[in-house]
Amino acid sequence: MSGIDKSYSKFARCSADLCAFMLVGQLGKLSAAAQEMKITQPSMSQRIKNLETELGRSLFVRTSRGVELTSEGQSLYRLLQRPLQQSAERFIEYLQQPESDRVIISVDFAFASFWLLPRLPQLREELGKLDLRIVTSQDPLKISDPEPDISIFMARHDHVPIDAALLFQEQVSAICSPEFLQANPNIDSLEKLVASEAPLLHLNSPTMDTPWIDWADWLRRLGVTLKKPSEKTVFNSYEMVIKAARSGQGVALGWHVLLDDLLARSELVRPFSNTVTTDVGYYIKIEHAAPSARVAEVQNWMIKALN
Repeated sequence: MSGIDKSYSKFARCSADLCAFMLVGQLGKLSAAAQEMKITQPSMSQRIKNLETELGRSLFVRTSRGVELTSEGQSLYRLLQRPLQQSAERFIEYLQQPESDRVIISVDFAFASFWLLPRLPQLREELGKLDLRIVTSQDPLKISDPEPDISIFMARHDHVPIDAALLFQEQVSAICSPEFLQANPNIDSLEKLVASEAPLLHLNSPTMDTPWIDWADWLRRLGVTLKKPSEKTVFNSYEMVIKAARSGQGVALGWHVLLDDLLARSELVRPFSNTVTTDVGYYIKIEHAAPSARVAEVQNWMIKALN
C-alpha cells in the first residue's frame, strides 16, 4: 500500500472523531457538541478518547467551564479548520442542489422504435422538463456505460429479476402490408401460408436463450408445421423486419402493443386471426436502490401507460 493510501486509510478511521474534535474545539463543551451531533455525552467523550489514542497525543484538558485545547489540540484545530469548513460548505451546497432531471433508459431496439419514441412528446408534456437519455441494445440488461437508471427488457417469467415490474405479456400475430394481402388473396389460412411460396420475414435469434418467439415455434403452438423450407429473409433488427413487411416483402410476426399504432392506422394488417400468448413479457426495472424522484416518475408513467 502506498503512503498516500495509508494516509487516506488513517483519515477514514479518524474522520468521524475528527469532526467531533472540531465541534468540541469550537464549542468548548462536550455536552454542547454531543447535542449538535445528536449523540450522548459519554459517546462524545469516547470519540475524543479514541482520537487521542489513535494520534498518541492529548488534545483537551478539562476546566471548570468545560474543556480547552492543549497546544497539540490547538495545532490540529488550526490545520483542519479551513479545509473541513470548506468541505462542510461544499456538502451543504450539494444537498441544496435541485435534484437532477436526467433519466437514462436502457431499452431494446423494438420497444424504443415502436412504442417509446412515438410517446416521448406525451411523456415530456405530462412530466415536464426532463433530460432523457435513451440507450438502445439487443440486450438492455447488459448496458453498463452509461449506467442506466431504468432498464426495459424482454424476458421469460422465470428469468425476471425480483424487483422488475411487468409492462405487458408477449402476444404475437402474423402481419403483413395491405398490399401484400391484396396481392395474395389465396393465402387465407395458416396451412395455405406454409404450403405457399410466400416469404416469411424472420428476426435473427443470436442465442438459444433469446426470449422472443420465432416462426417455427409460433406455428407449432397453433398446430401447424413447416413441411418444406420456405423462402425467408432474416434481419438482425426488428425495425428492419417491420420495414420489410410494410413494403410488401412478406409476412412477419407482429408483437401486439409494439405495433398497435401501425395496426390501428392499417399500415399493417393481420391476415389471420390467430394470436399466440407466451410466458415471455416486457419488464421494467429501476437500477438504483435509491432512485431520484424523476426516475420513479418515469417508471410509473410507463407502467400506467401500458396498463
